[in-house]
Amino acid sequence: MEIVVSIVGKIGEYIVPPFGEHVGYLISYKRNIAKVKEHYQKLLLKREAVQQSVKGANWNQEVIAREVQTWQTNVDIRIEGLRKFLEEDVKANTMCLNGWCPDLKFRYSLGKKSQKNTEAIEELLQEGEKYDRVFIRAPPLEVGSTSNGRFKNFESRKTKINQVLEALRDDKMDMIAICGMGGIGKTEMAKEIAKRVKGDNLFDKVAIAVVSQNPNLKEIQAAIAECLGPKLNEESLSGRAARLHSTLVKSTKVLIILDDVWEPLDLEAIGISHGDKDNSCKILLTSRNEETCNQMNTQKIFPIKLLSKEEAWNFFREMAGDSCIGSSSLRLKAKMVEEECGRLPIAIATVGSAMKDNSKENEWDAALEQLKKSIPQYIPGLHPKVYASIEFSYIHLKSKDVKSCFLMCCLFPEDYDIPIDDLVRYGVGRRLFADIDTIAEARRRVHAIVHNLKRSNLLLDSRQKAFIKMHDVVRDVAISIASRDENGFMVRCDVGLEEWPQKDTYEGFAAISLMLGKTTKHPKGLKCPRLQLLQLSSSICPLPPNMFDGMKEIRVLSLERMSLERLPPSIQVLKNLRMLKLEYCSDKLKNVSVIGALEKLEMLSFCGSEIKEVPKEIGNLRQLKLLDLSRCYYLERIAAGVLSCLSRLEELYAYEFDKWKSTGENGGGIDNASFAEIIPYSHQMMALEISLPSIKLLPQDLHFKNQKMKFRIRIAPRFQWLKLDSTSV
Repeated sequence: MEIVVSIVGKIGEYIVPPFGEHVGYLISYKRNIAKVKEHYQKLLLKREAVQQSVKGANWNQEVIAREVQTWQTNVDIRIEGLRKFLEEDVKANTMCLNGWCPDLKFRYSLGKKSQKNTEAIEELLQEGEKYDRVFIRAPPLEVGSTSNGRFKNFESRKTKINQVLEALRDDKMDMIAICGMGGIGKTEMAKEIAKRVKGDNLFDKVAIAVVSQNPNLKEIQAAIAECLGPKLNEESLSGRAARLHSTLVKSTKVLIILDDVWEPLDLEAIGISHGDKDNSCKILLTSRNEETCNQMNTQKIFPIKLLSKEEAWNFFREMAGDSCIGSSSLRLKAKMVEEECGRLPIAIATVGSAMKDNSKENEWDAALEQLKKSIPQYIPGLHPKVYASIEFSYIHLKSKDVKSCFLMCCLFPEDYDIPIDDLVRYGVGRRLFADIDTIAEARRRVHAIVHNLKRSNLLLDSRQKAFIKMHDVVRDVAISIASRDENGFMVRCDVGLEEWPQKDTYEGFAAISLMLGKTTKHPKGLKCPRLQLLQLSSSICPLPPNMFDGMKEIRVLSLERMSLERLPPSIQVLKNLRMLKLEYCSDKLKNVSVIGALEKLEMLSFCGSEIKEVPKEIGNLRQLKLLDLSRCYYLERIAAGVLSCLSRLEELYAYEFDKWKSTGENGGGIDNASFAEIIPYSHQMMALEISLPSIKLLPQDLHFKNQKMKFRIRIAPRFQWLKLDSTSV
């Protein structure tokens, strides 16, 4: 009988169209069913894409067009009908007479329904193409992912967490606080609470913002907004507050966690109001100071106490390993060391990690003696034993370069996402690493150091890849250690300074890191004969012409977010400068040719700056190993011949620049560099990120011989992107 159907099909091809169409439903029913199944899957994917887009638009407080909502309704109806059709009709028996004969009428019906459904789906898919880009920003990360498994569920903490959760369920409570000394575990407890309330559906959204000792209200607003969804585009503080308040009013069941509050905070200036009858928005504070919480009219304060003796000892054993109980005498010494940690989690974690798997009794004796003799510097809200423990962990770091990397992390602001590559470049510039020939080798060394510092509980993971964080308590101690005469650090980078710190002399400083106010004026004629690292940020005032005359030993110079019209002529005296960082500087900086006089420069970064030209003088930097032009969106020209002169170049980052000159191109327009200029030394390249307007500009004789090289190449013919990277070949 199947043969008969095939013959009928052939006849149908020659019959008038209406009849042929009906015959087609019969003979092509299997093909039609397969096609509708394929289109059904496409429609499911399209519906999901539009749903995500609409969800993002809602997060961003954008109005969804009625036609989008109508399309979603039509798709839902169509999908439900298709599901029944595929599960019931298609799976039904298409034979009759006990399987001896095909049921032609039923097959005809299936073929027709499949064809009509396919046509309807195609219309919906075509219309849906307009709606899957309603919103393109990724939704915020879930709060539950921030804890990184660091929270220790001590029995004493379980009780306290349950009490906090009970208070958050109370309709009469809208602001509560967790209080305790630095290093007691307030932040990790707050993150665990955030995770719990999300899991228990107690709140729909949870926002966490770090306040810190010198709060920046705009950054606090941005952190809260990022967790809730809407992006704050307003410039003024009041405008941002109004927008954030509007978001909170429209939201239901929101928990805002304000971490590390030092002084009473003006919540209304941020855009947070509390005390409303519905209490849909609740606030959880963490602070070292109960009086601060009282002044903010907190309704209930939960003090966090020390660990119990049993909890402290068990935690110490976990950190130090079972080798500390190898014998009764060793166990006794380890117990005495643990007691010096004062039952404080951060102290136990750092000391225990420093002594991990150590079974030498004399070293436990030395550790105990060192902890007892420590003379902590006074830091508000910080227990002296925490200071002593972190200092002990620092002293027990195995090498000088590890200690130097640790101290460099305190050069950045509190709660800052520290780029690991900045540590690499600063370390290479300061000659911290022995027996290192390439920047790639230094990078591997720094990543290993960072890994060890995290294992020692002196550094933390960041939510961003290739970044790390430093706990505020650890940073306080690190700054204290770094400020000692032998290290010579001066760090003032948590608030914009109205003026440079008043000092009798600057001659003892080896590293200075300052966050300046917008109108901070720079001193003239500073004498800093020992200074090797200078990091300045956020200033619109010009640098004095003789700024660097008394700083001839500088090896690392970082000027970030500066509004400079020109670099001071005195920069030419920095004959020992190895690393120059001019990042996110304004378009006022038009001429950087003076940099060509820095003959020993090895690393030069313009990342994010609004420069328009890399002048020919940069070609004089014959020692240059790294050139970073990433995010230089306004860059129009790399002078021809510059790259060919940089014969020691190992790393080039120019992913946003695509105005390369083709080989053999003459005259006309701007005289730009050719990508072929790097061919003579391509064998030594270790990192390359570039964009080319055409694949024709990729030289055929370009050979990257180093198997460990990392590269990312984007080729864009007529807006069609081809991306190549070191993982795709």
